[in-house]
Amino acid sequence: MTNDIEALLDNIYNSFTPMPLPAGDPQYVECREVRGDVEIEQDLGKSIRRSKDLTCQLYSGYRGAGKTTELYRLQTYLEKKNCFVVYFAADQEDISVQDVQYTDILLACTRHLLAQLQQADSTPIANWLRDRYSRITWSLGAFYQGLPIIVNAAQ
Repeated sequence: MTNDIEALLDNIYNSFTPMPLPAGDPQYVECREVRGDVEIEQDLGKSIRRSKDLTCQLYSGYRGAGKTTELYRLQTYLEKKNCFVVYFAADQEDISVQDVQYTDILLACTRHLLAQLQQADSTPIANWLRDRYSRITWSLGAFYQGLPIIVNAAQ
């Protein structure tokens, strides 16, 4: 009898594998009332977009609570606002959650950032670099005796 109950519980447990929903999925259930009155797109998305300083956000919760689904919604919102977003599930191929080091996270982030930058339009990045170069050379003025740097956006 106990083995039958254990087998039934095993089957029930393995029948429900929570999977993240893509942004706009009709199966999405709004849970703000239970989770807290936060609209990720409006609150977190706007604070990321409008901040002149670098931001660091921590989004946490229980397994299956909808963190990834909400982050997909945030990603879609930010991309519609012309932000460059790098999203990846680090535990799927980069990090062992049982043995993770800070450097593992940094290396995973760097790897995914570089992979997505290679596929992205390089013009905004080249413009950003040109602007920084111009500011540095202007700031240093007469003290700067370096060679000109040419950033080719076509590569």
